[in-house]
Amino acid sequence: MAFKPGQIVRMKSGGPDLTVLSADEETASCLFFSEELGEFKETDLPVIALEGVDPDDDEDDDEGDEEDEEEKAA
Repeated sequence: MAFKPGQIVRMKSGGPDLTVLSADEETASCLFFSEELGEFKETDLPVIALEGVDPDDDEDDDEGDEEDEEEKAA
């Protein structure tokens, strides 16, 4: 799969969302924010280890889920 600069991807094995800076058929250069270090880091990863992330599928938005659970419990 060919990734484009600006595309959001994630490693198939999990981890943070990554922003593609550049990519060819074998490698993608990606930027991510390291919570541990508190800074942005750049890394090169094999494209076979990456998958695209649907920007509309926000798994980190737990606020709505908690509200839904509270409503069901009431």
